[in-house]
Amino acid sequence: MRRVSIVLACAILGSSASSPSFASGCRQLLESDVKIASMRLYADILANAARNGWDYAPDAIVSGSKRHFDEMKQQLTAVGYEIVPVGARPHCPRFDALASE
Repeated sequence: MRRVSIVLACAILGSSASSPSFASGCRQLLESDVKIASMRLYADILANAARNGWDYAPDAIVSGSKRHFDEMKQQLTAVGYEIVPVGARPHCPRFDALASE
């Protein structure tokens, strides 16, 4: 994945209602938000490939989507983000405020 994709993913994740405020220094991301961002980016990749005449089998699309998600998680982790699994309780102030509402 290119660096531009990380910036775009962070922009997508940052605009999510459930994502933490990065201004507060919290660097936790919900795994579900990362999955949504990955799916959006992968859909764009597939659309560009289709415009260029490429055609993929459904199995290749599924495995590519999983690989894209795994790589995105690795790259976000490498730049300092913690990916919080669905169902786990994040430790960010923003998440704590949402939980008390």
